[in-house]
Amino acid sequence: MIQFAPLVPWPFLFLILGMTLLSGGIPIFLNWKSGVFAQKILIKTGLLLLFGLFLSLFLLQPSRKISSDKAAILVYSEEVEQAEIQYWKDSLGITKTKAIADFQPDGSRVLLLGKGFSKENLYPIHDLNPRWILPEKNREISELNWKGFVRKGEKQRVNYRVFSEGDRVKLQVKQGETTLASTDLKKGWNKGELGFETAGLGRTEVPLLFDGDSLAFLRYFIGPATPKKYHFQFAFPGQEVRVLSQWLESKGEKVSQEIRLSRGTILEGGETSGDSLQIRLIDPSQLEVKTIQDWAKNSVGALVVMNLTEPLETISRVNRLFGTDFQLQRSGQGESRVLDNQLEAAPYSWLEKSRQKVFGKDAIAVQRVGEMQIAISLYQATFPLFLQRKEKEYESIWGEVFGELEPSEQQSWKVSAPVLSGISSDFQLNKRDSLPEWIYFGKDSVNLIRQLTNPFLAKGSVQVDSVGWVDFGEDLSVFVYSQEEFPSLHAQALIRPLTYNSDIESVENHQIYVKVSNWIWLIGLLLSLGLMWIEPKINY
Repeated sequence: MIQFAPLVPWPFLFLILGMTLLSGGIPIFLNWKSGVFAQKILIKTGLLLLFGLFLSLFLLQPSRKISSDKAAILVYSEEVEQAEIQYWKDSLGITKTKAIADFQPDGSRVLLLGKGFSKENLYPIHDLNPRWILPEKNREISELNWKGFVRKGEKQRVNYRVFSEGDRVKLQVKQGETTLASTDLKKGWNKGELGFETAGLGRTEVPLLFDGDSLAFLRYFIGPATPKKYHFQFAFPGQEVRVLSQWLESKGEKVSQEIRLSRGTILEGGETSGDSLQIRLIDPSQLEVKTIQDWAKNSVGALVVMNLTEPLETISRVNRLFGTDFQLQRSGQGESRVLDNQLEAAPYSWLEKSRQKVFGKDAIAVQRVGEMQIAISLYQATFPLFLQRKEKEYESIWGEVFGELEPSEQQSWKVSAPVLSGISSDFQLNKRDSLPEWIYFGKDSVNLIRQLTNPFLAKGSVQVDSVGWVDFGEDLSVFVYSQEEFPSLHAQALIRPLTYNSDIESVENHQIYVKVSNWIWLIGLLLSLGLMWIEPKINY
């Protein structure tokens, strides 16, 4: 059995193959029309198809299934029960098993089962490229991370991958009796994201609940809110602009407006300072204004383009001006499409791109270009939600978008949680003034390395062996988790450095998949290209 992990989205993959075969097929067709021998045409066609085959296999990234692997050994940790060991042994067709404490390398390929591993008992397999198997048990966590530092009002995002033995099990984040975020889990492994607005200041702890019972405690630090500066620049006043600006002001943000009614008539409101603007909202007509183009190219803020009447033309103009690669595909025959939230948007959807994120029911796309972020909205209007008193739905659109648009601040931290005891963790400090060389926490310190591409950004790596809250100065505290709280995450952190060169892609669903080496496809591509180059020089 073969499975594929394409390097690019399927539509783009078919586009690449189609353009390749078309560009190679046109010369062959012209040769055929000019009377070239049929034998020569067949050879040219065969070489083109051979090149297309190797190119498609390279893009598809196939992996082959191994039904059993008698040369491998299943190495398990002490907490794994005998029934679990026998289950995986039979499922994978493995004959040899050994406890991690008794294991001695013998040349066999190693599959690790369990999560009760330590640095000491993993040392004998540090150069054996092991593959880790996490038992499929109810409430088992294989991935869990969130922001260790957020601003008040900023959206916290919890990414998870958890196993559930039942359907429609609730995964929730609650604070007291208030449900901050919730989702339904299906039977098996579930992967997703929970997002919610943060409130309060300083050290914060909220429970992550699985079917009503505590699965984990999410601990993070909330810093004071720093109001962003928003500037609306439009060719005409409208309800969409009015409602959005009022909503932002109600959140404590600084808002200014510039509405150009005619060549000589401009309505202005709020305090406008072009040098300090962070987020600029415009309609498509403003894209031709030179000051906006210069600001977007030299700024470290964000530009939001909304109220589109000609989406394809606007997207093309944005791509040309700012070097983005936004792309739309038609998703309806009418003049608009109705989304799940009952709002209307342009009859297009965004093609998936690696550097982009899509929000608002697939209606708003955001892409970063250097230090600048560009956002484009396909919504015809969002203010009806606000007028209908559906403020949560309204906030779920713009709160999520503006949460993604994070202009530079005088000082900000970036820490990924959970920080695990005894495991090295990375963090970033962005400071516009007097970036320090050292950060002190408790009795220890960590050296900061400045980034050559950004003089205001420094990165560091810290390992804390204690458990509990650790202060990094007055404006940041980090909670360090013990191995007992997140045993699977701790095991994953220890095993990950040992598997950097592993070819095994997956051991889930009782199957092992081995990725076919890219060298085969690359050699095939070079060989077919060489034959295509030599073929015209041969007389036959």
